[in-house]
Amino acid sequence: MDGLLIDSERIIMQGCIQAAEQIGINYTQTEYVELVGRVWSDSTRIMTQQLGGEANFNHVLQGLNTYLDLRNHVFPLKAGAQALLHHYQTNGVICSVASSSPMQHITHRLTHTGVLDYFSHLTSGQEVSRGKPNPDIYLLAVEKLGLKASECIAFEDSELGAQAAIAAGLKVVVVPDLKQPSDFVVQNSYHVVNNLSDWLTLTNVDNKCA
Repeated sequence: MDGLLIDSERIIMQGCIQAAEQIGINYTQTEYVELVGRVWSDSTRIMTQQLGGEANFNHVLQGLNTYLDLRNHVFPLKAGAQALLHHYQTNGVICSVASSSPMQHITHRLTHTGVLDYFSHLTSGQEVSRGKPNPDIYLLAVEKLGLKASECIAFEDSELGAQAAIAAGLKVVVVPDLKQPSDFVVQNSYHVVNNLSDWLTLTNVDNKCA
């Protein structure tokens, strides 16, 4: 969801960087990218280490929440997201969300961007014991759909998310956000595209050829 459907990662990253600057810490994009795609517990542990302790982490988290409160924790959709979801709905393709974010974040962000009703199921990282890059969240999402992994395509912006979907046996379309995918992900993905609009164009071309 974050960084793929919703353009939230850059905004959240900027909030972290600004909050860290307030206590004299130079927090970088490279460090933030380590958190992308992870469940909250893993992100908390890693960020606490990055910032040099729990007190610094709590300060940055408070600053981030203040920063996001000013936006009501609402973010814009990524390019092509609405058009692709509408295309799938029109053509009877079932869509589901498998996000490491807490469920309240998932429902809040999808509701405020107006796309919640496109999804038949939501799966949160809170529902599995192991977060991405482990395949657990995708295996659960596929189970909820009553489908086989081989029947599904996963869209991912993050390295860890792509690794999770690959391990679960789904075809993976990678749409990079903050970081380009590794050679492993590129080699094991179904496709890599610049944005969801590009994927919709490819889908329409394939349908015309068929």
